[in-house]
Amino acid sequence: MSKTTFVNYGTDYPTPRLVDGKWLIPYAITSSLDKDDITTYQAYEASSKTLFAHDINAVVPAGNDADVVEAIKHGIRIQRSAEYPPASDYLDGIAKDDAAQIAAYKAACLAVKEKYPFPGA
Repeated sequence: MSKTTFVNYGTDYPTPRLVDGKWLIPYAITSSLDKDDITTYQAYEASSKTLFAHDINAVVPAGNDADVVEAIKHGIRIQRSAEYPPASDYLDGIAKDDAAQIAAYKAACLAVKEKYPFPGA
């Protein structure tokens, strides 16, 4: 199993992070509330080169299935957003009433979704 570390995230909810080409995946997330009603979060982090379920299951201890699925989905959203075409292309197509431009935008978005599918989709 990959090395895991305990991380204090402060007031930011733990989400997967891409650092130096490796995904750091939080699991076993806990929170605490201080006297000023401020919530802070802690979690263990495992590192994985991919966000594929079989790779993450190899580095995250058993019993954290919900954490693994949410980590995968969040990471996929990050990957998708980096590759989606600019929304201005779509809006430009609408403004010009250019059906071909709108269709090309939609096709490009669907290609990104196919490249990075959600688990079980």
